[in-house]
Amino acid sequence: MATPQYDAIVAKVRDWSNKPEVNTIPDSVIQDCLRYSADECYRLLRIPALEESVRYTITAADNEGENSLGLPFGNAYTSFAIPEDLTQFIYIRTLAQKNDGTTYSTFPSNVSKVFNEVVDKRTFFDLYSEKYSSYNWMWQEDKIFIHPQLAVGATVEIHYYKRLPSLNAVYNVTPVNYTIGLSDALQPYLELVTSGGTNLYFSTAGGIQKCFATLTEATAYNPTVTTKMYIGKETSNWLRDQNERMLIWGSLFNLGAYLFDDKMEQRYQAKFIDNINSVNKEEKFRRASGGNVQMNFNTNGLI
Repeated sequence: MATPQYDAIVAKVRDWSNKPEVNTIPDSVIQDCLRYSADECYRLLRIPALEESVRYTITAADNEGENSLGLPFGNAYTSFAIPEDLTQFIYIRTLAQKNDGTTYSTFPSNVSKVFNEVVDKRTFFDLYSEKYSSYNWMWQEDKIFIHPQLAVGATVEIHYYKRLPSLNAVYNVTPVNYTIGLSDALQPYLELVTSGGTNLYFSTAGGIQKCFATLTEATAYNPTVTTKMYIGKETSNWLRDQNERMLIWGSLFNLGAYLFDDKMEQRYQAKFIDNINSVNKEEKFRRASGGNVQMNFNTNGLI
């Protein structure tokens, strides 16, 4: 697959290492160092480029437990899988639902609710443990567990910090990544090739052209089929495309460890951490600009 941006940053790390000989530092080692650098960036950076929101509609299969013992919610809860690229939660909330006579329950009511209390696993499942809010949640393995149990059809929004795709990721050759109406030269995600790619199949019926993944599907639409071969183009990556310096510093830091070069390792570790702190600090100032920052404390009447 063609990955010109990724190949270029591998070459830059080699240039900055001042060891141009491939037999001194294999490309595979530089690629490992780039991956380690990216992993550390995802762990430390808290910036909009790494923020994501997803929405999930609750189904009957997501709800477990039942109300019992006359308690308001008993041991009923809702659970569902977290996003695969999640590194840290920012917030979880339910979205307001229309009061249109559907099966939505009155709790949560038809207003947005934010789940502010995070509890440990034992507290979450203990009916008699003290919880400070009716709206609480916990994270276990690859699932989120939420109290109270949500109504079937309710929508949950998760806002979180994410990992980006691999530095050398390419688009899959699938019909959804082919844009009907654009020429092959203008396709944003796929590149036409003569060999080494994946076939897509095109047929037209009633003046409407469609793209298919298999010959069988295309023939069923119209027996006259055109076959073309494509490879996926390189996906965008904020770290690689817009902040390569951070990746390079982190790679050289890890490369110093590989070469047993303490001076190189310490020098670029400091530059890498300074760069991350600078970007995070800039983001804190950006969030506070354009208005007055206010902090609220709930003292429960003790002050």
